Amino acid sequence: MLERMVVLLALVLSAGTALAETPLYLTGEVVTPAGAVDGLVVRAEELGLATALWGSEGLTVRGAADEAELRAAGVYLYLDGAHFLVGMEAGSERAFLRGDRTRAELVVWTGSDVVVPPREEFLTLLRELGLLETGCSITLAVKELPLKLPRVPEGMNLDPVLWALVGHPDWFSAAQDFGLERVGLRVRVVAEANGALAENLEPYVLSSSAGLMDLLIPIGLLPVLAADPAVRMVRPPYVPHPAGG
Repeated sequence: MLERMVVLLALVLSAGTALAETPLYLTGEVVTPAGAVDGLVVRAEELGLATALWGSEGLTVRGAADEAELRAAGVYLYLDGAHFLVGMEAGSERAFLRGDRTRAELVVWTGSDVVVPPREEFLTLLRELGLLETGCSITLAVKELPLKLPRVPEGMNLDPVLWALVGHPDWFSAAQDFGLERVGLRVRVVAEANGALAENLEPYVLSSSAGLMDLLIPIGLLPVLAADPAVRMVRPPYVPHPAGG
């Protein structure tokens, strides 16, 4: 698989933008193997991988004192129901596989205009976790990170900041930069709605009043929430600012 991966990367990078003035990153879609998500916790424990789990008591961390220590270790797993993220950080280089039971996105970036292939040890980790099938191939494409908020697709009732978060190569740094409240793989948002949400979205509602719903929802589900027929707009919560003197 690694030899095939190198060939694909070489083809993509040769067509990349060598003189780009905006940050670049590599991204490619991966099919999540059947049943892989169900066994993630057990396999992570066998590998001694620090894990952040979302459960009935909120976010709990195993193998580290807290989330900061988990990420400082450089290799980690986040798991929230069907949603997962495996990360590896080494200096400025970051690699993530994030997705759900059916599909995932492989992302590699340095925060600059330099693109690098995923490390062999990261691909090995993904295989050991059961998230990459033996013999599979992944085509990675070079993408630019917009310096301005990207345009939200027509018909998607999502605030531009949240749309930028969804497409950002690093959800953690983006949530911090955008001033968003993040808990594990979830982000706090407000949905302006004119009716009840779909049943699969209801568990993420913290409270509702007068057509406003306060939610803590996985980042990967933001487009699904924005596409719900009852939703007029999904936006970050308003943050009050003290009046000027």
